[in-house]
Amino acid sequence: MPLSRRLLCAAGLALALPASPSWAVNSIWADQATPQAEMVGDFRGLGCEQSPPRPYTGALQLKSKYDQSDATKSRLSGEPDARTQKIQEEVKTYIGGLIRASKAFQRAKRPERANQALACLDLWLGSWARAGALETPDASKTGMAARKWALAAIGSTVLKVRALSDGRYDLDASQKAWLERLGERVIAEYQPRHAPGFAYFNNHDYWAGWAVASAGMLVGREDFIAWADTNLRRALGQARTGASGNYAYLPLEVARGKLAATYTQYALVPLVLLVESAEANGRGLSGQERETLWLLANFASRSLLEPETLPELQGRDQTEVAPYKLAWLIPFLHRYPDHAWAKRLYAEEDGEVDNYSQIGGPIKPLYPTQD
Repeated sequence: MPLSRRLLCAAGLALALPASPSWAVNSIWADQATPQAEMVGDFRGLGCEQSPPRPYTGALQLKSKYDQSDATKSRLSGEPDARTQKIQEEVKTYIGGLIRASKAFQRAKRPERANQALACLDLWLGSWARAGALETPDASKTGMAARKWALAAIGSTVLKVRALSDGRYDLDASQKAWLERLGERVIAEYQPRHAPGFAYFNNHDYWAGWAVASAGMLVGREDFIAWADTNLRRALGQARTGASGNYAYLPLEVARGKLAATYTQYALVPLVLLVESAEANGRGLSGQERETLWLLANFASRSLLEPETLPELQGRDQTEVAPYKLAWLIPFLHRYPDHAWAKRLYAEEDGEVDNYSQIGGPIKPLYPTQD
């Protein structure tokens, strides 16, 4: 890219990022003195038995799995796009390897196992970082979505391992630079959706916020945290209170027809994590915002427990929601343990609401008092 164009891009990004005071960035997950943390040694001197997949550096011209002529975007396209599926599978395989290494570290009983897991995580991250994977500007809207989902998964995985290693695992300079570039790319792609008149600010923007926030916590970019926080505040401002006054819902998620309950849960995962980011970084919610979050959790829980009591869902049978999409319950109940509807939903699922790959797999180890 010519220097003049790079300068223009940099100037545009600077305008997109909210101005805010400069202070240290805190992770939502504090370092923990786990048994595995005590085992960490010179893991970067080790190899990994599983080589990382070839870094994906090609175009992200992906097609949505939903029929775009359907107003609710709840009907699948008749014929899956083979190229889209191939690219998605490559990225999924890569993220799966990172999560597998993080799980191996969490389960390690011996130093050699713990350090081998970190060596694999580090090798896989380094391979894609050096190649500039997933950085292409040649992306469709679905490709942009895939990029931000990947960043959310990568950032969440590394944040978790850093916390469970008591800070002994951290990214090297090239890996940090890669996540920083991906974060800047996500901001550039989603900033236009911040326009006041943009009518479709939805779960995509919430996930973009969490992706950028997770990267910001890893690379120390407070401006990333600030940008992500604007997504959270706009989301809370979108909530509509139900006629009874005892719940609130997100209109664009409820508009998804038979997927309304699914997308409500899906939207709450990044929103609850962004609340944690806000609280950890001196941007706590106002009383009104906390009330809105509480009411959103009421609707999300009732949409699964008693959907027939919600007028917004009546007449539309809901698709079954995968338990892992209820992962928002874990940090939410840790912060709000007396929320009756959320407690009831958690109990209904026997607490089995963990292991969402889009946030790096299991997060319960970061909330050891949850059960």
